[in-house]
Amino acid sequence: MTDRTAHDTVLAQLDAFNAHDLDAFVATYAEDAMITGVAADPIMGAAAIRAFYEPRLQNPELSCVIDSTVLFGERWVIAREYVINAGVSTETIATFDVAEGRIARASMLKA
Repeated sequence: MTDRTAHDTVLAQLDAFNAHDLDAFVATYAEDAMITGVAADPIMGAAAIRAFYEPRLQNPELSCVIDSTVLFGERWVIAREYVINAGVSTETIATFDVAEGRIARASMLKA
């Protein structure tokens, strides 16, 4: 458990993603976290998140920018992101359910 706010957790996840720091990225997610919208099937659990993101975070041309966020209650963060790969930007709306300082669920909707 941490005193980190939901918004702080999402920003820590973003920072780890952009630093290509797989360990720090996975550490922002709960052990039983679920991510949808980035693969054909939901990614379930920290081990699956690690396996999915490991090759992606080895790509030095991959980054993400969040240009706006909205906090609902203390747990939900909605973010407009731009995922950039090799100079091509894809707008994404991301929702994060954060409990006890870790992301429990994340859902990505790509434009």
